[in-house]
Amino acid sequence: MFQFIFKRIVQLIPILFIVSIITFSLSSFSAGDAARVLAEREYIRPNTKEIELVRVKYGLDKPLPVQYCNWLKKVFKGDFGNSYKNNKPVLGEMIYYFPNTVKLSLGAIIIVICISIPVGIISALKPNSIFDYVGRFFSFFSASVPSFWVGLILLYVLGAKLKFISVLGGRNQGILIPAFTMAFGMCGANIRLMKASITEVLNKGYMQAAKAKGISCIRLYCKHGLKNAILPILTKTGIMFSGFLCGASIIESIFSISGIGKYALDAVITKDVPVIQGYVMLMAVIVVVINLAVDILYSLIDPRIKVQ
Repeated sequence: MFQFIFKRIVQLIPILFIVSIITFSLSSFSAGDAARVLAEREYIRPNTKEIELVRVKYGLDKPLPVQYCNWLKKVFKGDFGNSYKNNKPVLGEMIYYFPNTVKLSLGAIIIVICISIPVGIISALKPNSIFDYVGRFFSFFSASVPSFWVGLILLYVLGAKLKFISVLGGRNQGILIPAFTMAFGMCGANIRLMKASITEVLNKGYMQAAKAKGISCIRLYCKHGLKNAILPILTKTGIMFSGFLCGASIIESIFSISGIGKYALDAVITKDVPVIQGYVMLMAVIVVVINLAVDILYSLIDPRIKVQ
């Protein structure tokens, strides 16, 4: 197991290296003149000479490959530079905002699991029943409605009308409603996936044989059926959690949550290059780590799957 983890980490290094090149190149080309942005922070109305002084001061006059190598050396030391907006270390700012995004994403994952797994199981065990039809309708509706629209409706009804939540957000803003908004669009896909997985497992020969031997339904479905049907859900959950962490900016903006997604979105608007670069690299690391964790959980849940 440890050898497998080590090999996977070594294999991920080239991926992160390529991501760093793409991130640095695209952010440098798309952000405009970084020297002018920095000069405007130091001077009220910088002239050409002052802009050139700032360009030399921060090494922006050097060729792009040299700038990339200097930036990468700092990244290895955990230094993503300082924000153009407030001159604070980017890493410290991301560490400050990241827990709020993690709480929001974990809450959304829990909601998806609590809704999709029971509904999917019951729909598979009772096909073409009223419950199954309700589950199908909910799946179709949740997959068709954009999450930001759900968030705006909930914010209007629960915030503006019922005063149940704060429209302006703040430290006391709960994560239940934002997490439900984030989870709503993923519930439908997971319900269908769970139903299809359970249905496939129930039609397996070993399930039919176990049922013929008189094994109780609870033991049959929970110990034998659910254990084998949960593997596709595990993969989907890992991908979904990565998506929640990387794509929380819209939900955080709607509900005024000070998370890393909103922090990065503000950086895009203000062309804060160090923040954008640090955010993309952090999200890349999180995605590859989550994928590695899913692979390890696969082998723990089903011993027949050997890690190679």
